[in-house]
Amino acid sequence: MTGFARRVGERVKAWFAAEAGHVTLEFFPEPGAEPLVPGDGYVRLWLSEGFLKTAVSWGNQHFPALHGGVTLTFARELTPFTRFTKPTATLTAPGAYVEYRMTPLLPFEGGTVEVEAALYRASVAGPLAAAVAIGGSIASLIGPPLSVAASIADKVGTGLDTVLAAQDEKPVLGLHHTLVAAGGGGQVLQAGHLVVVNAPEAEVPAGLRIEDGRLRTDAGLLTGFDYLVVRVECRTEHDELTFPALAELEKRAAYEWQTGHEDRYREIRAQAVTDALGSPDLIDRDRTRMARYVADRFDKLKDLGAVPGGEGGFEPIPARLLPGADEVAGLTLDDLVRA
Repeated sequence: MTGFARRVGERVKAWFAAEAGHVTLEFFPEPGAEPLVPGDGYVRLWLSEGFLKTAVSWGNQHFPALHGGVTLTFARELTPFTRFTKPTATLTAPGAYVEYRMTPLLPFEGGTVEVEAALYRASVAGPLAAAVAIGGSIASLIGPPLSVAASIADKVGTGLDTVLAAQDEKPVLGLHHTLVAAGGGGQVLQAGHLVVVNAPEAEVPAGLRIEDGRLRTDAGLLTGFDYLVVRVECRTEHDELTFPALAELEKRAAYEWQTGHEDRYREIRAQAVTDALGSPDLIDRDRTRMARYVADRFDKLKDLGAVPGGEGGFEPIPARLLPGADEVAGLTLDDLVRA
């Protein structure tokens, strides 16, 4: 998927390249963080904190608008997962802590992960404000299934790219950085914080660092500079396994079982297990674990005799409730679909 969402990322990349001599970019790995192995974990991006000194003088007619995300290999294609929104904090006070989720949890298949973030000056009555409103209204859709999330991000990026081009909008501050698997020649993908300061390195106060998850210098909080802190989260287990499509299949299967259509129940169960086992949202290990979990849930329909779930169905599944790798090792598709 190489649409307009990618073009917006290229705008940020071009801005950062032009300003490289005037900004400071640092990556601070989390203490003890191990490189993320391709096929063995996930990555997620957060806007952790930031400060725009110029925003103090903007008044109530302007506000910071955030564009951020990652571009990585998803389902064998280089795919951007981006958002455009208004940060939950004003970013007008040093150390304004945001911890705003910029992307869903994404499987790392290897290759490069391009991280980007940019803050724009949006006018309350201007086109960027409308783009922010649209981004906020669809925020709940930027999650599993990731193929849908990527498609939505691409369509929103279409409009955003058009607006940025028409208005000739440039970021107030932005960053672009590439992370790679260990041995790939470059900054290794691991948990940590990306920091960009809108000043050359020689002008930044000494001792710039992340301490207890927050940006610090030897003099305390960083003041007098525009800056952004983006947290790169790396995980080896999934923590937000929500699958609306599987919830719908579960309800259909429950109905077929209750009405005596056992063959239809078995067909739906087999479809659900197969979908889980082939989900591009998950790494291989979690696909098998999820398929086993799905099979068990469908089997319980026969005992419960009731339609499960609520409005959401298939609530987020804590990893501790999923079977461990040792419990599913060696399972085949035939093992899982056999009711």
